Amino acid sequence: MAETIKPYVTQLREEGWCVVENVIPADVVDAVREEVETSEADYNDFSKEHGRWERNVVSFMPRFAAHLANERLLAVIRELLGPQVRISQTEYKIRPPHYELVRAYHSDFPYDLNQKWHIGQPFPNAVIGITTLWMLSEFTAENGGTWVVPKTHVDLRNPRGKEDGIGDRNPLSGELQATGSAGSVLIMDSRIWHSNAENPSAGKRTAVVVRYAPWWLNLELFGVNTATIPGEVFDKLPDDVKLLYEHRAAGREPTVWV
Repeated sequence: MAETIKPYVTQLREEGWCVVENVIPADVVDAVREEVETSEADYNDFSKEHGRWERNVVSFMPRFAAHLANERLLAVIRELLGPQVRISQTEYKIRPPHYELVRAYHSDFPYDLNQKWHIGQPFPNAVIGITTLWMLSEFTAENGGTWVVPKTHVDLRNPRGKEDGIGDRNPLSGELQATGSAGSVLIMDSRIWHSNAENPSAGKRTAVVVRYAPWWLNLELFGVNTATIPGEVFDKLPDDVKLLYEHRAAGREPTVWV
C-alpha cells in the first residue's frame, strides 16, 4: 500500500492537491450518483422543517457512505493527518446545467477567513484539514472542474486576507481545473486556494464534499456542522465508516472517541 499511495502523498505535500481515480468502482458509481441526486430533495425538505443542523447529510445517502473509509483513500489522508481521523463535514455539491458562477477562491475550515472560527494568518506550516470532493459524474473543463491554484497551501497570503490584495473573485495566475472520471476523488490540503466552478454544459454535475480532520481538532462550533446521525441509521454503517462518524451518532455511547 505504501508504494501505491506514494505519488498521491508526494503531490499533496508538494502541490496541495491530487486526484485519486476509481475510489468508487465503475460498476456501482451510477447507483451511488442516483442515490445522492434523489436524496438531496429529501434532505432539503427535512432541513426546512427541522433546521439545517438537525440531521447529518450522510444519513440520507448510506450507499455513498459505504465508500468513505476506502482503504487507499484513508491511507493517503492518514499520511498527512495521522492515524486517527474523523469526518468534520459532509455536504451535497450538485450543480445544474448552465450554472453560472464567478470565482470564489478560499481556503477551507479551519483556514476560511470568512468564518468566525478560523486559524489566523499566517497559517501554521501544518496540515490540519483535508477536503475531499467525490466526483460522482465526470468532471471536465467543459462542465466545470473545481479550480485549484497549486502550491498555494504554503503561501502565507490568502484570497480572503484583507491585507493581501489578491481578491477572491478573479482568475488567478497558475490556476487549473481538477478533472476526473466518475468515482474519482479530489483530495486537497484545506489551505489550498480553490473555488467552485460554473457548469456551462447541458448535463448535471454531481459531487459530495467530505472534510476529514485529525482526532484532536475541535469540531463543536456553536451548532454549525454538528448535525447528528440517527442511531438506527448509524448502526447500519460499515464498522470502518462508524469510526469516522461516531462523534455524530445520536443516542449511542462512544467506543473510540472517549
